[in-house]
Amino acid sequence: MAASNKNTPEVTAGEKDEVDKLFDEPAGISDEDLDDLLDAVEEDDSEGWVPKEKGEGISGKVIKVGTTRSDFANDGEDPNCPTVVIETKNGDKWRVIGYGTVLKREMIDQNPEVDDLMAVKYFGEKPIKSGRFQGKPYKHYGVAVRKAAKNVKAA
Repeated sequence: MAASNKNTPEVTAGEKDEVDKLFDEPAGISDEDLDDLLDAVEEDDSEGWVPKEKGEGISGKVIKVGTTRSDFANDGEDPNCPTVVIETKNGDKWRVIGYGTVLKREMIDQNPEVDDLMAVKYFGEKPIKSGRFQGKPYKHYGVAVRKAAKNVKAA
């Protein structure tokens, strides 16, 4: 005979049905759909690309595009930075993040998409020419994107 606890209230059939509904699959989604989605998740094995010397560059095929949040955004500035993973012709995967103002602007302007070819070049530090930060150095980058045929928008 099963032991009972007089402090535990009995659950009616109607209450049990309500609890079971919380754990049911959403309408139209099967275990197979969920398994396929889980199988589609891949580990991001890219390394961060951080140039150190003037003239360093990277180029390859864009395999992932996204954004990441910067903890160093100024008040009123969008803290989201564009992020692109590039696979080079030798199979290395590099993550380029537009943390710096110039690189961020270049990446946004060029708008890379998956399967585009992309090149990023670091031109070194340059002094700001005017304004309240005149004379302070900034990191200067250039970005070029060659759109994949599927990403070319009809005019």
